[in-house]
Parts: sequence; C-alpha cells; structure tokens
Amino acid sequence: MKKMKVKWIIIALLGLLISNYTIQAMQTSNTIELSDGRVLGYAEYGDSLGYPIFYFHGGQESRLSSSFMDSAALELGVRIIAPDRPGVGLSTFQENRSFQSWATDVEQLADSLQLERFSIFGLSGGAPHVLACLVSLSDRIENASIISGATPYNYKGTLKGMWFPVKLIHWFASWKSDNQLRKFIKNDYEGLSNKPEKRIKQFQKYLPTPDKKLMTEHPEYGWEFIEGSKESYRQGIDAVVQEWKLYVSEWQMELSAIHSTVSLWYGSSDKMAPTYRGYHYEKVLPNSKLKVIENEGHFSLIRNHLEEILTELKTTHKE
Repeated sequence: MKKMKVKWIIIALLGLLISNYTIQAMQTSNTIELSDGRVLGYAEYGDSLGYPIFYFHGGQESRLSSSFMDSAALELGVRIIAPDRPGVGLSTFQENRSFQSWATDVEQLADSLQLERFSIFGLSGGAPHVLACLVSLSDRIENASIISGATPYNYKGTLKGMWFPVKLIHWFASWKSDNQLRKFIKNDYEGLSNKPEKRIKQFQKYLPTPDKKLMTEHPEYGWEFIEGSKESYRQGIDAVVQEWKLYVSEWQMELSAIHSTVSLWYGSSDKMAPTYRGYHYEKVLPNSKLKVIENEGHFSLIRNHLEEILTELKTTHKE
C-alpha cells in the first residue's frame, strides 16, 4: 500500500515538473487590452512564423490546455494561437457575455497580431465559439474545424448517448437557480486542486476504452489536462458557471445560415460529445463534412489525429 502511494506521489511530481517546465519554456502569458478595457490572455505554440490557426479550448479548460500541440505545430509550420475566454486564466471576466461577443474579442486579437486571414478550430465547448466567428468573421476565416463539439441544447436528442455525469451538469446548468451548478463546479475545482492523483485514477478507470488507454499509457497527458483545467479556475468559478449557462441557453445563431465549410471530427467511442452531435451538425450546417473516427474518444481523438487536423486546416486554405 505504501509503495503504491509513493508511486503516485512520484508520478504527480513528475507530471507537475514536466507541465510547469513546458508552460514556462513556451512563455504562454501573453495579453492584449481590448477596446472596452478588458484584458485578453492567450498562448502561442508551434512556429511563430508559421500559418496562423486559432484554437478555442473546451469548457473548464484554458489557453494552457493546448500545450500538447506545440511539437506537432512546430513540425508542420503552424502557429497556434490559443486565447483564454473571459474570466478564464488571464482574461478579464465579462458580464452578460455571449458567444457572439467572443467573435469581437478574436477579431481584436487577430488585428493586434496583424493577421488578416487565419483558420480556426475548437474542441468540445469551443464549438459554439467557432460558429460565432464563422457568423461574424467569415471573410477572414479560411478553414474551420469542430472537434468533439458541443451542440445547441434546444433540439430533440441533444443528450442522446451521453455519459451520465455529463448529462447531470447539463441538467444543473439548465435550471433557473445556479446553486446546484455552482456546487458541482466547485467540487470539480477542489478535486483538481486537492486530489489530482485521484482524478488521474478516475480517467484510467471510468473513461471509454480509447481515453482510458490513452491516460493509462501516457499519464502525463492527464497531468497536462489537469494543469490546463486548473488554470480555468484561476479567478474562481464564475466564468465556468457562466459558460455552462451559455451552453444550455439559446445560442442566437442561425446555423443554417453558416455557409463556410466546416470539418466535423467525432470519435465513435466519445460519451461526452457523442457522434449524434456530429450527425446533428451535419444536418444543420449546409457545408459541413463529418468524420466519425473509429475507436476514438473525447480525449484521444484530438491527440491521435492532431497532425491530420492541423494539416487540413493549413493546406486547404484559399491561396
């Protein structure tokens, strides 16, 4: 028993050392001031002179959650720009924010970096932020991809095939009172902060087979995920609560009016964003291309197919 405890302590320390070294080496604490006085934090990975691609992190994640993309982006000549959403990490909280207001923030960031055209992609809760940019900035966006993406809450079957704990947080978010949602999210934060090794064990035990395999063979991926998630709570839980309320509210976007080409990537074993969500997007987005990847889950798909995703975003752009 003592040997097992020592083993987990060593793994935890190694994970934290690797994560902290990576974060410091990449200098991921960039900020700009927006026109309304708020600060927008962002990280950059890969080739600083490469083809620019904006990455929108998942829910309860941050700009640090994409640190694993650095080596692949560098090899492919891609510049990953990963901003924190309002209230997350280094970005100022924004009262009454919407998905549409995110497009304004991204436009100002692109302007500050002197980027006229670029591609975008988002994981999970990053999906509506991709769509918002396609609504408002389509003339500047060359390619877009949604990876294991969240979908609107207002269609029949929106939670079909979903893992029960993820259904539960959707239900809590949809209630008028946010007390239960706040309690749920606070428990998540405390678990990440106080018992991260327990979260790693949960990944290795309860996730679908592809994700379980990934986290067992590469526990460092779990530690990287935890560090990125902890950063989402840097300012407290308000921004995470706010975003969950947004997910289950009216998105105020007419998806059928989005005519940009959108690549949809979903894993056949994903229980957080089941393939049914990909089928919904394929139905409502006129120029979407759905790819259901066999034997991939919510965590494994983007890691195992990152080069393919980035290559598509980079090499199919309009000249």
